[in-house]
Amino acid sequence: MIVKLIISTLIVGCSTLIGVIYAKSYTERTKLLNNIIGTLQMLESEIVYSATPLPLLLKKISKRSKSEIAKIFSKTVEILEKKDGQTFSDAWQLAIKEETKHSVLKKEDIELLIQLGNSLGISDIDDQVKHIRLAMEEIKRSYEQSIVEQNKNVQLYKNLGFLFGISVVIILF
Repeated sequence: MIVKLIISTLIVGCSTLIGVIYAKSYTERTKLLNNIIGTLQMLESEIVYSATPLPLLLKKISKRSKSEIAKIFSKTVEILEKKDGQTFSDAWQLAIKEETKHSVLKKEDIELLIQLGNSLGISDIDDQVKHIRLAMEEIKRSYEQSIVEQNKNVQLYKNLGFLFGISVVIILF
């Protein structure tokens, strides 16, 4: 009897934990998108108010930000400093692919970042600011959508994990 109780508790606990972990990805994506918006605002401000070259600018912002995009900035600078003949756009795309392998970002979010990198460093300040603002608007839409998804799905997956565990216990015993 005690063995059944222990096994039942483990099954329910593990399935609930799986539900909580899956639900956490929704909250993590929302936080990450918000951080990306803030980091892009920093980038926009630095481009407008300083005449710093883009690689130095990315390095500076990556030290100030704790977002996943700061890792992308650092990786881009690292790739550019190797001087393998990579263009900024190529280095940016490579950095995004490496740094978002295990990210909670959706494919659309990653595509937005790639598109932004294709327009940075190749035009005047006003044009770069327009591209950054456009990217921020798109990311804000994704952010708002992620809040809706988070509100809808977090509790759902937590409850599903728990209920799945209970149903397995009922079926087994």
